[in-house]
Amino acid sequence: MIHQFSFDSAETDSIVVAVSLAVSEVTGTPMEKMPPLQGTLDCDALESLFDSFDVDDIPGIGTVQFPFHGCTVRIDTTGMVQVYDDTPRLGAGGTRC
Repeated sequence: MIHQFSFDSAETDSIVVAVSLAVSEVTGTPMEKMPPLQGTLDCDALESLFDSFDVDDIPGIGTVQFPFHGCTVRIDTTGMVQVYDDTPRLGAGGTRC
């Protein structure tokens, strides 16, 4: 299942915090119980990438994708954060969804 969130620097100071909040919401895991995102990727580089990019000045959309806490996270330069829940779920009768 895909969950979409928007990153707005006026509301959240950090893309790293926005990603952590999104994954926390999707997985139902409190942020303090999740592993640090820094263990998955260079958070300073991620912040620099999104701080330096202005979608109005540069045509096209760039994306970054990485695994984190049982999910695949995809962020694009428009501020869209997509979280794909990679955790297999059991449906009715014990079958995988």
